[in-house]
Amino acid sequence: MHLFIQSKRRDSNIELLRIVSMFFVLLTHANYMALEPPTLADISASMGSAFIRDICESLSRVCVNSFILISGWYSIKFKFDRLIEIVFQTLFISLLLFFFMRLFRLTEPMNARGWIELFIIKNGSYYWFVRSYLILYIFAPVLNAFVDNCEKKQIMIFLIFFYCIQITYGFYESVGWFSGGFSPLSFMGLYILARFIRLYSNRCTQFNMIVDISIYVAISILSAIISLAITFYFGKGGTVLFLYSSPLIIASSVFYFLFFTKLSFSNKIVNWISVSCFAVYLFHTSPFIFHPFYIDPIRHRFETESSVVFILFTLGLIISVFVISILLDKVRIIIWRFLSLYLTKFYYQIKGFHQLN
Repeated sequence: MHLFIQSKRRDSNIELLRIVSMFFVLLTHANYMALEPPTLADISASMGSAFIRDICESLSRVCVNSFILISGWYSIKFKFDRLIEIVFQTLFISLLLFFFMRLFRLTEPMNARGWIELFIIKNGSYYWFVRSYLILYIFAPVLNAFVDNCEKKQIMIFLIFFYCIQITYGFYESVGWFSGGFSPLSFMGLYILARFIRLYSNRCTQFNMIVDISIYVAISILSAIISLAITFYFGKGGTVLFLYSSPLIIASSVFYFLFFTKLSFSNKIVNWISVSCFAVYLFHTSPFIFHPFYIDPIRHRFETESSVVFILFTLGLIISVFVISILLDKVRIIIWRFLSLYLTKFYYQIKGFHQLN
């Protein structure tokens, strides 16, 4: 058995969820991140256009929460080699993009402090998800022990108090502890929520899959309407409903997730693509790509082109980024497998040396 090469059966329904959710990540970055939320002036000029943008944002905002729900659903089994692989994948994509951009003089040099801030220190880092997820990954054994050793009622009480506190301090007042759902603390709450749903299903989680997707769409439409109304009547503030810590976004994320859990199929292509989905995030949010080659071109087309041209350009860019990222990660996987063979061999050599002595 190799330490650094893991093989397991993958559920294609959840793998499809990963793919759709990653497209949602690209969409939300192309919408509110690139164009900024609709203002009162935008609503007054074209309420229909503003509403469509709010609907797109509301539907796609389940993206990040769904990835954490997947982790909680299956329960993270801490493995040091998997931790190394996540770090390797992040460094591989980042360094490869940097050297490529420097080769064609498309980016400025980056010193050691810049790299450290990118991955570790700087608030609002491009790779904030990596930082928060690694912390969740490290704490997963503790969270698993908590769920495994508590009764249903205890976990339910914990979740009620957790989300009451998060609504107060991470939604209405988006302070640093929860940071609007961007923090490891919010991830931990979602992780335990998913474990609870998996272990103690109830009437609300056993709806027909059509009901699940209908609830997700209904909550998304409701969020868009309320957000539009708040912005229209108060001039600002409606976007708070689209925070990852928003109770409406969390609710829609859960039913969106439950819909996929009730699908049942097997598809090798879906599984092959989904393995590399994380690379899509790493590729397009890289500081060498994100603003100059993703955000800025989308904003420029929105301001200068017709709606049809803008939509076609944005869809083409999203699909192109997705495909390039997946193919690039397949190279990374080949390299990682090559390295893992030597890491495994080295491990057993060290182990054998200690046994002999």
